[in-house]
Amino acid sequence: MEKEALQYTEYTEYPCHLSRLEWIYDTIARMRNPNEKVEVLDVGAGTGNVTIPLGLIPNSHILGIDIHQPTLDIAIAANKLNNVEFKFEYLQDSPLKGKKFIILTEVLEHIDIYPEILKYIADNADKDMQLLITVPNGRGPFEIAMQPLYLMRKMGLNNFILKVKRVLGKKEPYSQNYETPHVNFFTVSRMQRELKPMGMVVSEVKKAYVLAPIIETYLPFIPLNSISKIDQKLANVLPKWMASGFYFRIEFAK
Repeated sequence: MEKEALQYTEYTEYPCHLSRLEWIYDTIARMRNPNEKVEVLDVGAGTGNVTIPLGLIPNSHILGIDIHQPTLDIAIAANKLNNVEFKFEYLQDSPLKGKKFIILTEVLEHIDIYPEILKYIADNADKDMQLLITVPNGRGPFEIAMQPLYLMRKMGLNNFILKVKRVLGKKEPYSQNYETPHVNFFTVSRMQRELKPMGMVVSEVKKAYVLAPIIETYLPFIPLNSISKIDQKLANVLPKWMASGFYFRIEFAK
């Protein structure tokens, strides 16, 4: 990823989030046709910390959509790039023709009707489209560690959790919508199984971290730069089930 792009994201302070941005940016830059303008759709764009830096990809147009206006307002205020725009829009209302890359980063685990989202993409996207999805490992260490927080939210203690996070110095650089717990728990095999009837296949999987996301969540005052690098190397050599998250590059079956 171009160093200049780092000035357009808050993720420089969050190594686990930054690695997602770097993978998305580098994947688009690597897989795109350099002779054509690349149209990118970022679904659930949040505060724009992924969307805006993608505007540094040469000859690109980036559209970020979301359905939480307070979060979108932050993204719109932060955006200084003419080739990046944001809209309040449901995916099912968004035209997909011409979009070469569609991004769903840390989105599907929050949405009950995710099969409808995948089906809309399968039915309406161009056949040379590439779908970039990142999700937590539904059976990995991060999701296991998050169970106490999910239980507290079910008990109506969300405001208490937010206050504790603020005391600990934990910020939320991706969204201002705090009422969206994880309701889906993905594994590599589940993702492959869900995509197959829709004519799509997983072409690339990257394992993301083991313990770093847990440290970032519960101990945000601990500097993670060095730890995250070691942790990512560990994830690369350990079995898939031990990763805390996955990055998927998905294509239509040939």
